Amino acid sequence: MSGWPYTTAAWRRLRAAKLADKPVCEVCEMRGRTVLAKAVDHRVAIAAGGPAFPPLSGLRSMCASCHNYKTNVADRPDRQAKLGSAFKGCAADGSPISPDDDWFQ
Repeated sequence: MSGWPYTTAAWRRLRAAKLADKPVCEVCEMRGRTVLAKAVDHRVAIAAGGPAFPPLSGLRSMCASCHNYKTNVADRPDRQAKLGSAFKGCAADGSPISPDDDWFQ
């Protein structure tokens, strides 16, 4: 994590607020697992026009594994065709957890 906005005090405060609000990985939680979140992800990437400092609802608490996978797929389009959806697996109810899954169409 380097560069603006991640090096600012404003981001550190926002990140801390999100992790305090939601301390577990939101993706793992959908799978029925409880895993401590270590990363805070922008739901809409800054590079895709998302705000650098969104409200808490514009952020997602994630474990390192889920965040790394999502970043490699969703934030790097050259890898998307090879790796597929931004979030692997199904929710506890059997529905896909990736919002871009064809199941939701």
